[in-house]
Amino acid sequence: MDAVSPWTLMRGALENFATGIWLLDGPGRPERRWRALSLWAEDMRNRAQHEQDTGHAPGPGGKSGAERRREISALAESLGLPPLVAPKANVILEQAAPAAGLDPVAVRASWRPASGFAHGRFWPYLRASQPRAAVETDDGYLVAMVVDESQHGRLAQYCHTMLCHLRDRYLARASIH
Repeated sequence: MDAVSPWTLMRGALENFATGIWLLDGPGRPERRWRALSLWAEDMRNRAQHEQDTGHAPGPGGKSGAERRREISALAESLGLPPLVAPKANVILEQAAPAAGLDPVAVRASWRPASGFAHGRFWPYLRASQPRAAVETDDGYLVAMVVDESQHGRLAQYCHTMLCHLRDRYLARASIH
């Protein structure tokens, strides 16, 4: 296993758990509606981008991502909600962490190298990996990097905590009649 995959997999899990918490723990029904519609509108924006890139057109009676996005925005307006904005992963993490009893700065700091690895950045190798071996090559040295277990362990714990909180919030909301 490489030094990147555990980080990128945990990043995806953390962002998904945080998004669930962000949706379910919003302060008040209007805020939760706004968050859900903002997320849905962003999803349809991304769909529209894909449709444009691929030249895909919906079949007869179907609607494009752009059309769906306009419908979602109109629904938000009809509900008296503020204009929808694209949710940002770091903001979702920062707002979800306290709801799960976590320090938002610590969660964000743990998430950043995982996000850096996912985006192909170099700096996380220096901050969240450990060198284990070096082999001389014709061009210099090849350094073997491994996962820094102490940092990855914190990220895994944040994921577990958020998953448990998300489960609890989901069950609490599901039991409301």
